[in-house]
Amino acid sequence: MKMFADDRRMEHKNDHNWRVPSIYQIPSDTRVISVEGTDTGFLFGILGSTSNGLLTNETWKCKGVFQQGWTSPDFDDKDWPSANVVGNHGDKPWKTISGIARTAKWIWTTNNTGFVYCRLKVQ
Repeated sequence: MKMFADDRRMEHKNDHNWRVPSIYQIPSDTRVISVEGTDTGFLFGILGSTSNGLLTNETWKCKGVFQQGWTSPDFDDKDWPSANVVGNHGDKPWKTISGIARTAKWIWTTNNTGFVYCRLKVQ
């Protein structure tokens, strides 16, 4: 997983362990949050929430194909489809992950290419 805030990569040591939530300090003036995910062949999905109430759900936009500049707040995503909700937080085969809102949804793209590029405009 790779996370971006307005085209800036946010680093965290747990980016490769989905069972442990990664906590990021997202600047308050962030206009778009972007997440790149990779299906490693077991379970796929992106799940997350923020302290100010943002969470992963169908309001995000996701594609399975890389597009140059997709993490930029100025990128035009009007043709991107809504995220595909693949499960509720706590559904099997996933488990409840401490520190993430129970109302968050596992999201991905409808056509699983092994990669997903999701973004949410927050301002």
